[in-house]
Amino acid sequence: MADSDSVIVERQRVPVAAPADGRPTAAFTVDVEDWYQSCVDLEAPISERVVRNVNRIVDVLDDAKVKGTFFVQGRVAETFPRMLQELVAAGHEIQSHGYSHRSLFSLDREELRDELERSVKSVEDACGQRVTAFRAPDFSILADNLWALESLAEAGFVVDSSIFPQARSRYGIRDWDLAPQRLTLASGARLLEVPVAVWGRGNVRLPVAGGGYFRVLPGGVVTRALRSIVNEGRPVVVYCHPYEFAPEELGEYGDRIPARQRMHQGLGRSAFAKRVRRLFDVLPFGRFDETLAAWGLT
Repeated sequence: MADSDSVIVERQRVPVAAPADGRPTAAFTVDVEDWYQSCVDLEAPISERVVRNVNRIVDVLDDAKVKGTFFVQGRVAETFPRMLQELVAAGHEIQSHGYSHRSLFSLDREELRDELERSVKSVEDACGQRVTAFRAPDFSILADNLWALESLAEAGFVVDSSIFPQARSRYGIRDWDLAPQRLTLASGARLLEVPVAVWGRGNVRLPVAGGGYFRVLPGGVVTRALRSIVNEGRPVVVYCHPYEFAPEELGEYGDRIPARQRMHQGLGRSAFAKRVRRLFDVLPFGRFDETLAAWGLT
């Protein structure tokens, strides 16, 4: 098992320039997966729910005249290629969220190589565009499997957004830099690592990027945090999932889902779409690639 010193030979913050007026300072990104398959049973089929929920997101984005980036799971792309084609036609960006939704730390090198190759092929075949950026399922690049970054570079990725810059119970790396970094790997390959938004206040770090954090934190705290991140000279990257726009979905599974899990996963879903709409009044949002370019990162 390789440690960070043997995998990463240099970490360098990338100088940034504040985006010009009208250009996005924040990226709106979606990890496209089907909740039951990704969170309960990895062998379950991909259901129509994912299409229904992505359409709900697109409606919110259309109302706000915002384009976003959809990190799409390979199995979703294989099942619903037309959905990806419609996203591209509407001006949204498509990137990779792995193939099976297996955590990367559960895979050996050969398994990860296969996972990444299948993720790229399935998404590119579906949308007809090259895939260059990656986000691991459940932010599953940890301190113990940083060697996965080498596999990403070998698969052709040049941008990664998989490392959560705070140690959580299931993921994250303690004290990882909150800002984008250019990583030089032992192989000589280079990756731009762009973390999702975490607010640093002294020695305290508060996740404000999305998911459960975004659903339950007071709106005023989120607004203050995102504006502070921009003022500190960092791009804001928020993320969400299609199923968070579907407050009724958990009830459709009946007794297959324990009551405690339904309660935990359902927190904040009923107001989630409204909260996202308000978010677009806080900062100028855009696609992941456009936001990185606006900050001079690419």
